[in-house]
Amino acid sequence: MAAEDRVTDTLDKAGVPVTGAVLVARPVWPVLRRIGELLSRRGYSVETADSWGALLAEPGRRADLAAVLLGEYGSVAEEEEILRRFRDSGGPGIPVLLIGGRNAIRRTRRFREAGADMIFPADLSEEEILDRAQPLLTYGEMYRKAVSDGRDLSDLAMRDGLTGLPDRRRFSLDLERCAETARRIGQPLSCIVSDIDDLRNVNETYGSAVGDGVIRQFGGVLSRAKRSYDTVARLGGDEFVWLLLGVGGGEAVRAAVRAHRLVSGSVFDGTHEPIRVTATFGVASLEPGAEWDADSLLENADRALYWGKESGKNVVRFYPPGKEAHDA
Repeated sequence: MAAEDRVTDTLDKAGVPVTGAVLVARPVWPVLRRIGELLSRRGYSVETADSWGALLAEPGRRADLAAVLLGEYGSVAEEEEILRRFRDSGGPGIPVLLIGGRNAIRRTRRFREAGADMIFPADLSEEEILDRAQPLLTYGEMYRKAVSDGRDLSDLAMRDGLTGLPDRRRFSLDLERCAETARRIGQPLSCIVSDIDDLRNVNETYGSAVGDGVIRQFGGVLSRAKRSYDTVARLGGDEFVWLLLGVGGGEAVRAAVRAHRLVSGSVFDGTHEPIRVTATFGVASLEPGAEWDADSLLENADRALYWGKESGKNVVRFYPPGKEAHDA
């Protein structure tokens, strides 16, 4: 049997065939080199690079990547910028694992917002890091295969004509795909539904063309708030939805609060004068092992949104898994 066949037949711990590459950039911590050796024995093609700049080199080769491992030791601002550029320029579904010292751990939230999926202290063993990261590595291999097989959902090009965001049909496909992925790799999945408060007043005062402009700009605000590989879609009217794979309820609420503040602080461009609006956000989450299906996740986020509208608007509300529908 040829070496290539042996690699193709190798399975990761979740039973997914391994054929992809793993990039290890700036392996300044010894554990990174040991992780690379362990992944190589598991069937991955492991490449090393001296700097994070390798993330931005040869964009065409990213289709081969199943994961990226980064050694953190340098300028945080520069590293964040490289991560953002990587995510924005074609690496949306590739898991990024960051390993560093106390400096990295203190800045976990900043690195996650820039595009890192998991941050680990460098004093953990390679076995412990890979055990925690295995669900993401499995997802990365599944994503790589989907892209290489030509089944990337971006090819479906189901876009909303007003905002350019994915439409309801595209979102439904993303929701089913993410729910299945979350179930298989044991990760949470969260959903945020948002609605502009009192948009009717804008339409009555300035006209529907200005109202459409506010809807379009509102979609832009949500797009700036999300991670580059999240889905933000327009469901219709002034209702939008945001899907966060690998994010639990608490972190999803914080993301919704961040978006809520961005909306409240934004000035929307009207025909003759600036316009300010507020929005209400409803959040729901599907945790590993839960019995919800994808439709229930969206319905519960809708219930949280309705609860927020009924309780005064301009708020963020979370729908707890144990909460009855009539209580929302």
